[in-house]
Amino acid sequence: MTSRNTTHQQRIAKSLSAILGCGHQEALRRVREAAAADRLPSPLNAQGRAAAVELLAREAMMATENRTTATSPLPEPRTQVRCVWPWSGAAGLASLAPGTVTSLVSLPTAGRSTLALNVALYNAMEGIGALFTSGEITSRSLGQKILAARYGFDARFQEPPGAWEAFKGTALPELNAAPPAQTRRRVGTSAPDSLRAGLVAAARRNRTLRLWVVDSVWHFSDLTDEGRDTASTMAELRALAREHDLAVLVTSQVLTIDPQDPQDPDEPVTAAHLPDGMASHSHRVLVLDRLSTERLRRGDTYPTAATLRSLSGPGFEVELELEPEHCRFVLA
Repeated sequence: MTSRNTTHQQRIAKSLSAILGCGHQEALRRVREAAAADRLPSPLNAQGRAAAVELLAREAMMATENRTTATSPLPEPRTQVRCVWPWSGAAGLASLAPGTVTSLVSLPTAGRSTLALNVALYNAMEGIGALFTSGEITSRSLGQKILAARYGFDARFQEPPGAWEAFKGTALPELNAAPPAQTRRRVGTSAPDSLRAGLVAAARRNRTLRLWVVDSVWHFSDLTDEGRDTASTMAELRALAREHDLAVLVTSQVLTIDPQDPQDPDEPVTAAHLPDGMASHSHRVLVLDRLSTERLRRGDTYPTAATLRSLSGPGFEVELELEPEHCRFVLA
């Protein structure tokens, strides 16, 4: 029995380490202390282990928040910090206000993940706590995209100006001070799980999360007989936005192939193409329009012109230009 309990504790520690971002030994210490105090659920089956992870993660987060409060001479006044768009004049697209959900959709390969990352990175560099959760981009690729977007060089093929040693001495402290907390969504992880991990990561940097970018809604949606249950995911994201006073930006790929002309998938995106629940649970839906890879296969020039427009609310749009080598959109 002791051997089985040890194995269960190791499993709990592994999950706890992933959520808290701490080392395995530190997580195991927390688990063993809870076991010695008889605070772990019984039995430690799959459900019991999940409950234990939930309990210990919540305790760790509360302890971090209490330490931050205790070291502050005066309580920080609650302010309505609004997130910002990277492009001047784009505020009319959506407010990105606390407690709101903004959806961003596009055809495949239009660049919505890049655009969403641009928004998260810009806010982080402006001192606004941002979390970027992706099932679309690997951690390595995400780091490369951040370097390209922020500093204008492709880390896969280029060295930064002044070579790597000089770059690390100047740029990396800036990135470490204000990055979007990067949590890549793991298989089987729920939206609350990922947000909880982001809250803990932000607290470790003495930051308060204001913006959560979810790329994309499909990665948190359970598979049912009718397909992915995106409606439940959107409802959950809206509830989390209200509960944690966050602006949530959630992305989704959409398909618009005309059955009368299947060779041309470039029919404009409308509300009819949105995933279930996206329209009803979003405060604003935005569409990123750019030519698809279908036209690239026909030999057309690589399309960089793009339009970010509002599908709901007033007809407002911003003309953008994609800089692929820099992984960013700029005003056209």
